Amino acid sequence: MGPNLKIILFYALAAGLLAALTSPIPGTSLLLTGLEVLMVVHLAKRNNFDLSLRTLGFSATTIWGVSSILKDAGVELLRFAPVLGWAAGVIVAILFVFFLGIVANLYFSK
Repeated sequence: MGPNLKIILFYALAAGLLAALTSPIPGTSLLLTGLEVLMVVHLAKRNNFDLSLRTLGFSATTIWGVSSILKDAGVELLRFAPVLGWAAGVIVAILFVFFLGIVANLYFSK
C-alpha cells in the first residue's frame, strides 16, 4: 500500500487546497466530488482493477451521495462561525478524501 498511500495523500492535500480556496462559494462541493471520483479511478488503475462505465457511474453516485450527506451537513452548520467553519471545511475535506482513498485502495487491492 506504500505507493498508493502517496497517491491518496496527494489527493487529500489537493482536496484541502481546493476546499480552502472555494470554501466561501456555495455548491463547490461538487468539485471535491469530482476529485474523489478521479482518485478512485486512479487507484483502480494502479491496482489493475477493471472499472467499467457502469461501475464508475455507480461509484460516482455513491460517492456524491455519501459525501453530500457527511460533508455538507456538518460543514454547513459550522460555516455560521466564519473562521471555525472555514477551517472545519478544509479539515473535513482532507479527512474524507483520505479515508475514502484508504477504503477504495483496500477494495481494489483484493
